[in-house]
Amino acid sequence: MPVLSQQDLAFFAINGYVVARKTITRTQAQRTAQAVWNFAGQDPDKPETWYEEGRGIMVEAYHQQAMWDNRTSPRVHQAFSQVWNNDKLWVSHDRVSISPPSRDPDAREHGLHWDMNIDNPPFSFGVQGVLYLTDTPAAQGAFVCVPGFHRKIEKWLASLPTDAQPKEQDLLALGTKRIGAEAGDLIIWQTTLPHTASLNRGEAPRVAQYITMGPAGEKNAAEREHRIAFWRERLSGLGRYAQEREHHEIPPAKLTPLGRKLAGIDPWHRKVQSYAHPLSARRRQRRRFR
Repeated sequence: MPVLSQQDLAFFAINGYVVARKTITRTQAQRTAQAVWNFAGQDPDKPETWYEEGRGIMVEAYHQQAMWDNRTSPRVHQAFSQVWNNDKLWVSHDRVSISPPSRDPDAREHGLHWDMNIDNPPFSFGVQGVLYLTDTPAAQGAFVCVPGFHRKIEKWLASLPTDAQPKEQDLLALGTKRIGAEAGDLIIWQTTLPHTASLNRGEAPRVAQYITMGPAGEKNAAEREHRIAFWRERLSGLGRYAQEREHHEIPPAKLTPLGRKLAGIDPWHRKVQSYAHPLSARRRQRRRFR
């Protein structure tokens, strides 16, 4: 059964986002969340470890085995394949986050943003995604966006005064929605939606992993080598691609055949043959001559 139903895809077309349910198991979500806590040096059971001066919600982990397992999950891949209508995809080099409850009752909501250049419409199709690793009710730092804005953004940009800065407008006034979901659920949204991780006004931290996919660019040999190096050398992401903490602490993640294609290590067009022990071939050959 497909991860996304026809109703889900119709909802995505209208609203610009969709929740893909149970893309990983709850157990796998818990395993990944614990790996994130361990990497961050924090304890989910000790609130005094959640708040470090000057530290935001992002955690600079990229190569934990559980993270790669999620990036290359068949159901995660299928969900992205459905919105792209293309199964030959490459997965992004994204990180994780821990968003603890706000200790300031008067804190202002986080501002919305785009992670794309909005200076040159018309815009091509693209998506982003966040995988909840903990149950995340709407008030617990849930993903927030402006539903349907992907269908209005170009007209909205054209309506602004020529000297106006789009990213400095009151984007929250456009009409936002917080998207609560369960551990293991994946939210996919179109890149043209203004969005953010909302302020956590709940009672527990939100832990999440950012994942997206796009069409594989296998004709770009340099990009493919770059992707292989990212995995093999455990490089940091976000344009740095440097040998940081994970390069020195852990080996390359183990990948499934699907995972190797999503990582860009193996090409999609190559047929993968099942491994056969050399002795098996000899035994078959002996049987022919009996």
